[in-house]
Amino acid sequence: MEPPSLLDLAIKTVCDNIDKYDKEYVKIVFEPVKLMMIYGMLQMVKNHYSKCDGQENHCDKIWAVLPCLINSKLYTKLDTRELMTYCRGSDLSNSRFEEFIGCLGVNTPNLKELKICRRSSFETSLSERELDSIIQLKNLTILDISQVCVPLSGILDISRRCEKLKKITANNVKIDDVPSNVTFRDDFVYVKIVAFNEYPGNLKLKMETTMPTEDPKYADHTRYVKMFLEPKRIQELLLSQRFAENLKEIFFDTANLEDIEAMVDFPHLPEIKYATILSNFQSVHALRCFLKRNGQTLQELYLKGIDIKEKMSLGEILSSCPNLRYLGLEWSTLVGNDAPVDSMQKLKHFEWMYDAGFIISAHQRRKLTDEVAFSSILSAPLLEELSIDLAKIDFSDNATVIARIERREILRNLKKFHSKFNADKFWYFSEGEIENYLRSFTEFNNAIRSVISV
Repeated sequence: MEPPSLLDLAIKTVCDNIDKYDKEYVKIVFEPVKLMMIYGMLQMVKNHYSKCDGQENHCDKIWAVLPCLINSKLYTKLDTRELMTYCRGSDLSNSRFEEFIGCLGVNTPNLKELKICRRSSFETSLSERELDSIIQLKNLTILDISQVCVPLSGILDISRRCEKLKKITANNVKIDDVPSNVTFRDDFVYVKIVAFNEYPGNLKLKMETTMPTEDPKYADHTRYVKMFLEPKRIQELLLSQRFAENLKEIFFDTANLEDIEAMVDFPHLPEIKYATILSNFQSVHALRCFLKRNGQTLQELYLKGIDIKEKMSLGEILSSCPNLRYLGLEWSTLVGNDAPVDSMQKLKHFEWMYDAGFIISAHQRRKLTDEVAFSSILSAPLLEELSIDLAKIDFSDNATVIARIERREILRNLKKFHSKFNADKFWYFSEGEIENYLRSFTEFNNAIRSVISV
């Protein structure tokens, strides 16, 4: 083996003692060999784990040098994952990581894309120094912060002060005290907020200056905020109020809401248009509070897991939401075939599905086999699409309904119809019921399909 050169020895000495030297002096020393060192470092990161002897914290040693190596105005993209190494000796310390992020504003002022990822089981938080460093990146257009905690106030500050930013994503945003008048920059037209209870008090956040194109409904809005909530306490639902001015879509799961019966009012969301609510066969009190306060503006509503004991009816839902264009029900049992015509003037799409393949308890499956009726929904004057897949349907008014269909009194605008009866539903019926049920089911299906074919 060739003995190390004098340059190699000098570089090793500087790297091993870098905390003792003036950083500006170290940059000058490294400048002639900087590209060579960066290449060598990246190769070491790529192949390190298989060769590591576990005797030193090599990861920390590499990151001690990074603030001096990554310091050029030519850098426009940086992903910290490419600088991470798995070391048998130890893990990257928070202080080294924070020092590097805190130097970016000065060392790499022309960054356009920055991806920050800690890739560690230890929580790292961006403090004021690191946030200020990011804010100095005035050319930044894309910011992705993953597995690193960042305060909501910091994200909002970055979004306003980095004026060229077009996209921000962060998967560990800590909800801190933010004045109500502090918000994201006006040209962030699409914002997605996820607050699931596996990380209490934290959010996942995505903000973009261009509207997504995968769903036609986005095209109808100049600004669109959507929110996913899985609260344990009523207080956590108040997060929706902070973004209420532009909140168009909400998804919330009330199954784990511990103080659900204490709710008096749901936060008022004046711009809400689309809602998905999961009850998971628990109390629907929060759902009722939501519909009472926000049902008037809803255009689409999807409900899952409504228990028959809650005695919720079609009439109750539609009376609260007279502007619905779409109503979807899944794993739900409603009582009362009482959909009011006056509250269905805009309804175009209705579906009531029972997902037999979905894994639920035997107790819950029995709840979904109660006989239910939906024929009143057929009187919606603009109804265009109808999807029915239920365990048991009450066809007691079949004759009246079929006669009205044949006289073209109802379903005059129907264009699509989906309904099926699978053999796996037979176990729901007592002996002798199957033949009568199949006859009623066939008569109903044929009457509707004849309308579509006209």
